[in-house]
Amino acid sequence: MREPSELITIFPVFLLVDVSVSMAGAPIEALNKALPEMRRELQSAPTVGETVRIALVTFSDEARTVIPLSDLAHTEIPEVLIEGGTNFAAGLRGVRTAIEAGLGALPKGTPVYRPVVFFMSDGAHQAREDWGPALQQLRDPHWRFRPEVVSFGFNAAQDDALRQIATKFAFRAKDADPATQVRAIMTALTGTIATTSAGFRDATRAGGALHLETPPDHFTQLPPLTV
Repeated sequence: MREPSELITIFPVFLLVDVSVSMAGAPIEALNKALPEMRRELQSAPTVGETVRIALVTFSDEARTVIPLSDLAHTEIPEVLIEGGTNFAAGLRGVRTAIEAGLGALPKGTPVYRPVVFFMSDGAHQAREDWGPALQQLRDPHWRFRPEVVSFGFNAAQDDALRQIATKFAFRAKDADPATQVRAIMTALTGTIATTSAGFRDATRAGGALHLETPPDHFTQLPPLTV
């Protein structure tokens, strides 16, 4: 067992994915194919896998931690299933709980980079409850695990909601086909995770910063909200 001074700094990543009924068919199939591909990419880059820990939280009417924060290269990936409606509040609460649980379960003294949440949705919030309070709790400046949130939308996702959820970066996938959009987003996430992790280890690059792999051929970056 490593001494605390020898513990590797962990890069915690939380995938927050909409699994409402509109994701049925080709989109959810693309997601289920992309997750093992992400695992293989991490397996092929041991230095990245050593640093990165990934959790998968899905949301519909409720949120579920499908994969708790773990080394994805050595984790069984279950099939992600379609559920019901779209409740952003449930998803935002669920990922906050997953962050608390995942980082709290790390060995005592483990250093961590700021967590990153990648939010992905193909539609609009449908539940009656206001999702604003859940977003405020997730982005509470006094919370020690307050994450960076990057949002990705496609199909019927609303740009204003994507911009509101993101702390800085919000994107809309350009491709017309929803399954192609899901594949593009998952490829972007895999590349971003690998490039950012490598950047943490490279003293010649800006440490601690996200390096987003979102090619303009596939994504439109949405303008940030003005205060």
